[in-house]
Amino acid sequence: MGGDPRCPDCDVALEEADLYTGQGEFRVRTEDESDDVLAAVGVTKTLDVVPRRCPECGLVRFYATK
Repeated sequence: MGGDPRCPDCDVALEEADLYTGQGEFRVRTEDESDDVLAAVGVTKTLDVVPRRCPECGLVRFYATK
């Protein structure tokens, strides 16, 4: 993630936040093929998610990491 993302409403830097799911890591699936042996059987890639929260208005955004 290049630079600190900013809140589109308040124009302040978003702070890192913790996400609690009760089921472990929170991830997103992409349409990109996986880079490992599972790509041969059509398994797609999953990316970790980093939540960011606006300290002013509470907006939460999720950013997928590579």
